[in-house]
Amino acid sequence: MITMTQWMNLRRGRGSRIGTALALAVLTAGCESLLEVELPGQATEDGTFQPSQASLLVNSAIADIECAYSDFTAFEAAGFDDATSRTVGWWGGRFERPPTPGTGSTCAGAQENTSGNWFIPFHKGRWMAEQVYARLENEWDVSLVSDREQLMAISAIYAGIAYTYFGEFFCEVTANSGPLMSWDQSLDTAEAWYSRALGHIQTAGDFPIATGITTSASQMAYLLRARARFLQNTPAKDAEAVQDAQQITQGFRAVVTREAGAVRTRVNRVYSGHVGLGWVALLGPIDWWTGAPDPVSGNPWPAVIPYTGYWALAVLPDGRTATDAGYPITLSDAGAVADPRVPSLEVAPGGIGTISYPRWEQRKYATAGDDFPLVKWEEAWLIQAQVAGGQTAIDLVNEIRTAHGLPQVTYLGAGDAAGIQNMLLEEIRRVHFLEAGRWWSTKLRNNLWFPRAQDSDPWNFTYQGGVRMVFPNAEFTQNPNLTEVGGLALQGSFCPPNQNPLS
Repeated sequence: MITMTQWMNLRRGRGSRIGTALALAVLTAGCESLLEVELPGQATEDGTFQPSQASLLVNSAIADIECAYSDFTAFEAAGFDDATSRTVGWWGGRFERPPTPGTGSTCAGAQENTSGNWFIPFHKGRWMAEQVYARLENEWDVSLVSDREQLMAISAIYAGIAYTYFGEFFCEVTANSGPLMSWDQSLDTAEAWYSRALGHIQTAGDFPIATGITTSASQMAYLLRARARFLQNTPAKDAEAVQDAQQITQGFRAVVTREAGAVRTRVNRVYSGHVGLGWVALLGPIDWWTGAPDPVSGNPWPAVIPYTGYWALAVLPDGRTATDAGYPITLSDAGAVADPRVPSLEVAPGGIGTISYPRWEQRKYATAGDDFPLVKWEEAWLIQAQVAGGQTAIDLVNEIRTAHGLPQVTYLGAGDAAGIQNMLLEEIRRVHFLEAGRWWSTKLRNNLWFPRAQDSDPWNFTYQGGVRMVFPNAEFTQNPNLTEVGGLALQGSFCPPNQNPLS
């Protein structure tokens, strides 16, 4: 195990052959890469960061971000989304909703890996993207790197992705053993990176990002910036997010690419862990909750938690996907049609375990080589719908429904604010099924249910206490910027109310 602070300490000193070689070996080895790089044992940092290697180094940053995203989606994000519960545990413990991430230095390149190590790989990708960007900006001009503007745009986009995920799901953030940032400062940093990317794209003209990631770097940057702005959750940022979202065309998407079958494979971890190895069960409605009341309102939670359950989800002819109480429509409801955005299958009708819990699996990712959506046009529509409300929200959702061949929303009126909010919550949950915490993020924004380590799931493994997460302990005890001003006492200090996993 290695913390980000320890990893940074390995590579301090540009002239150090041993420290830099170790750091770069950690950076490139083991983590599933777009391009596998064999580094000479005595390579120096200055020897590695050459203008002739610019494209290769950018690909390395993308690879680390992609493999981190894959593990993150399959495990922490799926658990916090209330979509899954792992059917294995250690000594009565539960993987779901940890308050702090694991600190393995590489994410999984093989199906047999039983943990999701995404925290350090996200940092590795961010660090590499920032390093390459700085050299392109200050040292490598167009005479040395002919596609300099494009590579600067890509580097900026992928640096922004890491800061977005940290700001979205953590209480506070550090980078490169630097000072502590609040979660919204991390999102502001991400926004600045996306703005830089758009500046370079304006100079270079729009372009696709290989290998099959997206056909439009411009729309990718706009939609990621819309996300970073919307996540800051202020009226001014919401308005800016809408402006960005309006730049997106229907059908657009950017993906995290996966491959299967190679010796060093980049597998889709949702498929390999959930289906291929069967570690994970897709959850039905959460009806076992007996824990504490809603910490925001003080009211008891219902016997069945609203907006939970992913089995046989469906849509009524009038477009309804959830009851007024927030319980999803399923194929058991008369006249309902299957929702293809949330494919699932009951694979063990007799149930599993001593409690015979029904065994369902996701079918959104059908092979180990399927791509993950990173951003897609529906998110732009839903950002606009959440900000606008009213008839605009209904119309935007109906455009999504039309694209997926689903019934139009006709049961709502433009003045029914509560009904529209209910509709949007369930629409987000379905549109972004198993897509790297999009529902987790929506739960944070709307103060929805988190178990907060107060009860057990059907396998009697107690859930952990994550709501947001905090950086690992060592990031506070080994970072000189933090040890002098409070160290571990700062952990969780920037959490919004009721989102601190340590309280």
